[in-house]
Amino acid sequence: MPPKQKDPKAKQVYKAATQLKDVIPPTVKNPPRDPKPIKIPDQPNKVLQQEYQPLPDPEEWPGDEVVRDINLQGGDPPVGKFVYETDNHVVFWRRPRLFLRKKYPIESDVEPPYMTEDGLFRDNDDQYSTRIESKEKIAYMQNEIDQSLTICESYERQETHEEFEIRKKEFSDRQAAQAAQKKKGTKKGPEEVFDENYINVKDVRLSDVVCTEEMPPNARWIASQLQMIKDRDIRDCNNSKPLSAKIYPQKDGAPIYNPSGKYIIKLYFMGKERKIQITDHMPVNFQGKPLLPYSVQETQLWPMLISKAVLQLWDYQSKDSLVGDGFVMYALMGLLTETIDLKGNSWNIVEQMMGEYYNSVYLSVYGYNDSSVNNTNNKAKRDYQNEVLRNQKKLYDNYEHNRTKIDVHEEEQFQQQEVKMVQEEPKPSILPSLDQFKRRRSITTEPTDLSKTNLHTCFSYSVLELFQNDNGFNMYFAQKRTDRELRMRQEYIELCKTPMTKMTKEEKLEYRRKRKELKEKMSEDEMKRRSQQSQQPVKHKFLKLKSDVQGSDPVSIFCPFAADEIYIAKKCIVNKLNRPPNYELPEIRGDDKSVISQNVKDESFSLKPLEDFSAVANAQEPIQRGEGGFWIHEKEFLQIFDSIQISYDPRRLNTQAVQVPINPDSDFATYDNLEMLIVQRDQEQDENHQVQFLFGFQAKYSSNIDLNRQIKPFAMLQRYDLETFESIKDYKILNQSVSSQMVLLDNKNHVFRLNIYSPLNFTLWLSSSNKIQTLSIAEYLIDLEGYQTKSFTVDYPACESGKYFVFFRFKIQINSNKDTGSFVYKVKSTNDNSLLRYLKLKIIEIPPVGNPLMLQTIEGVHKNLFESESIINGTQRFNLKSGVQHYFILEGIPPYNVAEGSFEMDFLTNSDVQIQQIEQVEPMRYSDKYTPTKYGIIFRERIFANDSISSFFVRLAEGVVQQQNTAVKGKQTKGGAADVEIVESEMKGERLIRLELLKGEEIVIYNYGINQALLSNVQVQKDGEYILQALFDLREWPEAQKHFEETESIFWFLTVYGSDTVAIIKDTTKEDKEKAIKKSWEDKEPGRAANAKKSRAKYLISLKPELTEEEQAILNAPRLTKKQREEEAKQATQKKAPKKEDKKGKQTKVEVQEEKPQQRVYPRSDNHVNEIIHEFLGHLEQDRIMDHYAKHAGLINIRNDVQKREIIEGILMAKEQIAGIIARNLKMREEIKFVQRDQKEVLMNEYATQRQLYKQDMQEIIQQRDQLRSEISVLVKKEQQIFDLCKQEKVGNPDDLEKLIQDPAVDQTLVQAARQQIQNWKVLSIQDKMVNALSIFDIDTLQQCMDQIRDLYIEGIDTSAAEDMLDEAASNPNFVQEKQAELKKQGKKPGKK
Repeated sequence: MPPKQKDPKAKQVYKAATQLKDVIPPTVKNPPRDPKPIKIPDQPNKVLQQEYQPLPDPEEWPGDEVVRDINLQGGDPPVGKFVYETDNHVVFWRRPRLFLRKKYPIESDVEPPYMTEDGLFRDNDDQYSTRIESKEKIAYMQNEIDQSLTICESYERQETHEEFEIRKKEFSDRQAAQAAQKKKGTKKGPEEVFDENYINVKDVRLSDVVCTEEMPPNARWIASQLQMIKDRDIRDCNNSKPLSAKIYPQKDGAPIYNPSGKYIIKLYFMGKERKIQITDHMPVNFQGKPLLPYSVQETQLWPMLISKAVLQLWDYQSKDSLVGDGFVMYALMGLLTETIDLKGNSWNIVEQMMGEYYNSVYLSVYGYNDSSVNNTNNKAKRDYQNEVLRNQKKLYDNYEHNRTKIDVHEEEQFQQQEVKMVQEEPKPSILPSLDQFKRRRSITTEPTDLSKTNLHTCFSYSVLELFQNDNGFNMYFAQKRTDRELRMRQEYIELCKTPMTKMTKEEKLEYRRKRKELKEKMSEDEMKRRSQQSQQPVKHKFLKLKSDVQGSDPVSIFCPFAADEIYIAKKCIVNKLNRPPNYELPEIRGDDKSVISQNVKDESFSLKPLEDFSAVANAQEPIQRGEGGFWIHEKEFLQIFDSIQISYDPRRLNTQAVQVPINPDSDFATYDNLEMLIVQRDQEQDENHQVQFLFGFQAKYSSNIDLNRQIKPFAMLQRYDLETFESIKDYKILNQSVSSQMVLLDNKNHVFRLNIYSPLNFTLWLSSSNKIQTLSIAEYLIDLEGYQTKSFTVDYPACESGKYFVFFRFKIQINSNKDTGSFVYKVKSTNDNSLLRYLKLKIIEIPPVGNPLMLQTIEGVHKNLFESESIINGTQRFNLKSGVQHYFILEGIPPYNVAEGSFEMDFLTNSDVQIQQIEQVEPMRYSDKYTPTKYGIIFRERIFANDSISSFFVRLAEGVVQQQNTAVKGKQTKGGAADVEIVESEMKGERLIRLELLKGEEIVIYNYGINQALLSNVQVQKDGEYILQALFDLREWPEAQKHFEETESIFWFLTVYGSDTVAIIKDTTKEDKEKAIKKSWEDKEPGRAANAKKSRAKYLISLKPELTEEEQAILNAPRLTKKQREEEAKQATQKKAPKKEDKKGKQTKVEVQEEKPQQRVYPRSDNHVNEIIHEFLGHLEQDRIMDHYAKHAGLINIRNDVQKREIIEGILMAKEQIAGIIARNLKMREEIKFVQRDQKEVLMNEYATQRQLYKQDMQEIIQQRDQLRSEISVLVKKEQQIFDLCKQEKVGNPDDLEKLIQDPAVDQTLVQAARQQIQNWKVLSIQDKMVNALSIFDIDTLQQCMDQIRDLYIEGIDTSAAEDMLDEAASNPNFVQEKQAELKKQGKKPGKK
């Protein structure tokens, strides 16, 4: 329909349409419906209702000088509260001078400890105490506390060289500024002299933090971050200032206590420094214990102030947990953190970060669950026995018995020594103090329960060092002697130094026996140690963790090696030694452990500790990264902790901070120029040079907590293929409040796409050692990929809220010979970007006519019509097919009245693609009232068009008809309807409707919807028989067939958007055919309609429960037969016939001619739509139908006796056939039963056979199991015998042990231990033979023993006496006789051999 006349100054949006007469075929008699143009709203009613409402940003930092001038004195501070969640305590907000004042004895036993002076509890009342106190006493105590409160400890120190250089540079800058002012003629000030000496400066010393498990997880996490900053001396990455410099007010660069309780904290948020103003009201429980981290020096307030400021800033960001988030470290120091799950293969990352990147990162670990509170190395006695003999590592042998337990005797000795040291002057002692003994095991005080690790959950521990003996170093060479071995060796040394000249005979014998016993025990221990050292070195990995936080029992982590032993191993590895240089020498002092050599004479001990590397020339010291801490094994580390956190300093690289603000017209932040990221190659470096790229992200959260938890803002790097617009590789998702990722790259050009979802504003940090370039996808394709741009500006008119609208259509086709192609598009509105949120883009594929190409199809879509939808989100790509027409369409339903505007379309292509904008005609709207039918049809319209791409949108609403003022009463429009206006309102219920487009009898496309439905962008061809039909789903709403209140108020509204004129004509084909049929019936049988009407009225009367007299008379009226009705009609015709008069005026008698029966004319089957009537009439139209007519009207064709007999015989034959069928079925049923019975027996026999076989198999398996059990039992007994023989102290028979280990099933580790024991027994046997030979002077046996010692390379046996006797026997042939004679003189009998 051509558009109506409009303002000539308005934009020409639509083209002129084809006239209706050129569209509608001349055979169509019905007039088209009268269309109306769509309603144009008077003015836009856009109300920006963003789903994501941001919290207000904190105030930006005005500058250090401005903050120093702010007056924070005077007046009582307001109770500064924030959302502080805790499940275990009721939170009270109190000032430090209240909950830190000393408690006196309770004066009243009746008053509860949390009541106030007046006996009532008030949440906002600061005057609470543990008893009724006088105001004077309270004021005195508060004044006393105020005088002792500080922020942190300040002291004077000499400036460092770096500080001296900074001071020198500032002085030179001031001199240059004064010189510049002097040239301008400014008055010269006093000349400043630079002090060349190192001056004293004021500095701040932070105390340790107290953290307890009673604190909430967020408080514990903040405590861990504060303690790590203090332990690692982390400075602000932007200005290198300490943490204390963030607290105001300050004096001489150090924070000071403010009696008024007002403070200002400087923190980082969204890439900027922020001013956070707080008070010193802190959350405490009813006992007055702080619920925030506090200092070990209770009068220092710095941990509580900073913790409160961080939590107050966290209220601007989120309400979730802080644990594991990098928010705290960034807010305090500006560092970006990366969190890595330890469940994966993350040990390589630990090695890398603790290696070459250690000086540029801060590493920490933490755990969420309570599984970290228990030690995992505590074993039962039986497990320990198996561990000793079976585990090759044997890590826990000395550890469990000698390292984790303090000997009672030693502890008493240490305590006595400490008492003497207090009473007397300190003297040098050989034994270490108890504190030194515990400190070597990372235990400051003795733990109450060794089964607990005392680790905090939701707490971060710094990682200081990494140690691993991956170069093959045997850790047993670094393991020191136990206290038992030290005592034995110290006692042996004292015995060796004791002179024997003044001893009696019995004392000498006792002296020699005791010395011999000690020597044997030491030799036995040395043999065990050497056997362990001879095994293959075991690779160990250890991490050194630290956190000096206080408030709970010290950390008690079991480690197989002590800290000094790991130090010895590190020093050996650094100096490339396989053992300590003085490993063969015993200790000088009686330390906790020592080593002694068997090659040194007993009288010439030279003791040196294993830490002494003085014998090594130019010995190097291992790297010591921090003091204190505790070592933990890799196995324990992975079991206890959940995640590792790496803090990066972005300022070490070329940092580019990008802040993206929120879009006021959208719920999403726009980052068009940040879609692509290129890390460029450094031309001065080779390709193998490693490039660091740090990607950080912080997003602003919504005030709605539920929205934040549904989908958190995130950012992700992607390796992206712009040919297919698909991700090749996705990096880690950054979805914490502040998170980052370090990516290590080769020295090449690397292209990434930034996939960011953030409803509100966000900040990005892009840091790399190479240059970084950011650009949009369009810029990347044009500048680097050689794409061409085709731009269009499409105007659109104002449109109404809640109504479907088509904004533009483009026709796209490939002109080249390529099979496929693609284009990249980007669309934006010039005046309303929020409109794009509610619109969708569609691509429709239409192959050429006659092309059998089968496109992708969906349900309800014709095979030659395929559409795909996409949400408008940045830049997108669509693939094209050769020989196929593509239509690119923007449509949608805006939720508000949209003002007229325009869209800017940019198409980027790298091939020959033809893009043509399709102009549209003015959309038209049709409406009518719904009339209920038994089929639920809302409307059925015929469609005629001139090759148009059209969209049909139908909507149901409740309406009220109002006559327009300009309408003439009784005047009808062209479509037959009065010129009326329908006032719309929303429907009360939700009704499912189906909208169909048919071409002939075939459905082209259909769609469903609730109260509305859409057929989008359908190609309506010229000269096509199209039907557009809308129906209710009667299964969902069967009441649509009836007339009642709801159906009486329903109106339908159809809006048509097309590229050319579309005519809508009501389809009355069915009604016309029904009227033709009824007319033919009436012509054939006059009065048929009246009789049918009477029958209908009579039927309706019969349904009534109570009848009137008239209705009863109508119901009782006799029914006339057909013959009677014909006679009445004949009589009525004769009465109406006029009488003929002759010429004389006399009437003559009219001759009645006999009427001949006429052949009955039936209607055609094509004129009926009812299936039953259609089939019946079609049956009548067939040739085999013979019509028999009676000779006289009303004569009935009565069957004769022959016909009746034939009918009866046919019925009897049919009964016999049915009886035969039933008999055959019964017989077949019996046969089936017999077959089923036989099959059942066969199946039961097979089942019994299988069951018997299964029983036999199970019996064999049970026999094998019992046999295996007996063999295992014998093997266990045999291994237990071997174990007992290996444990026994006295020498056994080696042959017995040799027989036991002959069994190949015995564990090989146990076999090795047994063979070692056999070797030890043989050595002891040789030693016993030697002793016996020495006592009886058996030279031959003695010589055999010496030969065996020499052949077997046995060490550790004292052979000096044997060698002396053999030398004397060799020089004196009568040596044996002389020695036996000497024994006789002494009264002793020589022993027997």
